[in-house]
Amino acid sequence: MKDKEIERLKKLKEFENKLFKEGKQYIAGIDEAGRGPLAGPVVVGCVILKPESFIEFVNDSKKVSETKREMLYDKITSEAIDWSIRNCRSRGNR
Repeated sequence: MKDKEIERLKKLKEFENKLFKEGKQYIAGIDEAGRGPLAGPVVVGCVILKPESFIEFVNDSKKVSETKREMLYDKITSEAIDWSIRNCRSRGNR
């Protein structure tokens, strides 16, 4: 892992490390992809990783190539305490 990526991941984990030090046991990370509630369906992912997890290339899904997303999916789901993916559809204005 390159030094620049290590520093990026350390910065990314600063907030959750603070929460762990405050006694929080689980911290869930979420990401969404799609058109949004006003324009169409959204897919949402949620994952709880172990505090010591340090997975290279973890980032906003829009900033990661499809190939890396597939690799990350396997790595994240194998290391996660728990995870879920949901397809959310808008019911629109009625």
